[in-house]
Amino acid sequence: MEFENLEELYKHLEADEDVSLFNSNKVRGFDILNLRDKIEDDESKKKCSYELFLLDFTIKNNVLVPHHVSGDYPYPNLQLFDDNFEYIKTRSKTVKNPKYKSKYNHLLWLSPVKHIDFARQAIESYFSILESSKFCGSDKLLNKSFTRYFENVFLLSQSINYKKDDIIEFFIEVLSTDKISDFAKCSVMKFIVENIKRNDKIIFQKFFNYSNEKINRLESKALEFYLDLLIVLSRKMKLDPSEFHERYGDYYRKYIKDHNKEGLAADFFYLKALEEYKNANNKEKIEETTVLLEQSKSKLDLKKISIELKDDDALEMLNKLWESIKEDVNNLIENGDSKDIYNYLIIGKILPKAEELNDEPKSPLLDLVSTLTYDINKNVSKKPGGINSYSLHISNFSLRHIGLVIIKGIKSGKVSFESLICFLKKQSWYGQDFSFIDSNGEKQGFDWIELLSPSLQGFFLQLESDIKSGKDHHQGYILAIDSLVLKFEGLIREFSKLLGAQTIEIKEDGTGARISFDKLLENKKVKDKIPEDDLTFFKFLFTSAGINLRNNVAHSFFRTENYNAAKMLLLIVALLRLGNFRYFPEKEE
Repeated sequence: MEFENLEELYKHLEADEDVSLFNSNKVRGFDILNLRDKIEDDESKKKCSYELFLLDFTIKNNVLVPHHVSGDYPYPNLQLFDDNFEYIKTRSKTVKNPKYKSKYNHLLWLSPVKHIDFARQAIESYFSILESSKFCGSDKLLNKSFTRYFENVFLLSQSINYKKDDIIEFFIEVLSTDKISDFAKCSVMKFIVENIKRNDKIIFQKFFNYSNEKINRLESKALEFYLDLLIVLSRKMKLDPSEFHERYGDYYRKYIKDHNKEGLAADFFYLKALEEYKNANNKEKIEETTVLLEQSKSKLDLKKISIELKDDDALEMLNKLWESIKEDVNNLIENGDSKDIYNYLIIGKILPKAEELNDEPKSPLLDLVSTLTYDINKNVSKKPGGINSYSLHISNFSLRHIGLVIIKGIKSGKVSFESLICFLKKQSWYGQDFSFIDSNGEKQGFDWIELLSPSLQGFFLQLESDIKSGKDHHQGYILAIDSLVLKFEGLIREFSKLLGAQTIEIKEDGTGARISFDKLLENKKVKDKIPEDDLTFFKFLFTSAGINLRNNVAHSFFRTENYNAAKMLLLIVALLRLGNFRYFPEKEE
């Protein structure tokens, strides 16, 4: 999106009707950066910087959260507003769109110039969004947005004692509508119960009655969240929660049966069920579940395990799994050629399943796990803490698996810059001729192999040097990663064009603009062509759904130590998987 001046930016913000807090397609950082580069006036440039800082803040639980943190240096930080927040004060008064008015005022309330009027204005604006905006119960991002808006306004109202009763009453009315999902309703109720300044028996009773009636009609994973809420409410209201602990245990056993869980996966759920039956003091079901747990162990298959365990048995299990992977890779390197190795990286089962990236709600299975990591020598260590299952799989399995293939392939002479370029030329669509003769008789177009070669050549030179020296030289991967990350977006656009997918959209003023990277991946033609697991992998690498390489490279957020061979290994797998197509519909003349 291109703006010619600040007035156009302000006009666009006023017209923004998208209430989602997680949709970055409306105004993006580089849109404002491009505007700042166009403007010659220093004062206007500074205003662009302030808008950019604001865009890169999230407000969560009444706290300003920078989008980017590198070491001990968060970006942005409040010190960047070096005009005593005069610009933000002015914008907080002039802007009318409640989405932005709430953020300007909330930021001011959390800043050194805080004043109760800022908090009141933020509350009014948040409340306006919640009351007047249409949220969709089936839209996860909109439900997240509703929840975040409500959490912000609730904490503000509690802290200054302003409209707090109105806000709670509004939410109680929402419970009887389909404005938001069951998950969102439960999440907000639990947030209120845990953060309200006093135990309000009337409100708690309303939440209890609603949730108790709700669990009789829920079959999905939402049931466990409502049971968890009812247990919390029971304790707050000094009621016996045994009934809900027992139903929680029943839920886990039913989940095992309905989803055909076996072996280790079943063990986890049986253990959770046992914990709940113990809390309910149901000895009969404890005995039944113990028998089922013992029976499930006979179906354990270590080769199918893709998670880490909490107990020390996990170390032995993962080492056995790693030995199995090494055996498979050794056979591949010894008996296969270069083409076999690259095809293995394309079709081999080295990536997580797509559903692991946005698996909501979080599986109770993950409550019992902690992070286990391999060091450079493939030794396993463990540390406690929460995890993201997709990221965990990538870091602890996929990366080690890919690295083993590449390094052994290099040592065997079958993996190299030359063999990879040869494979891409012959086996991928990158090798197609994209040139054409223009009206002036001059040759135009792309040679993707030429554009990709410098990055890949630099990577192999550095990796081979690191292998020989036994040291990691982060600086040597900067150009390779920066180049390939940015080229990947071009490849996605080229791929979309070949499929006949939309790459340009027309704005309201009639001008054309390139469709965002995220939207390109969501196009139906692209999704129909690229396997779901590969598409999810691309999102994990390049978007805010994961490690966001595209944003971090484009905005120079990476420091030298953030560059390493691991990121390049993932990029090469992405390159191979996107290139694994050679036939497209004929272009129209």
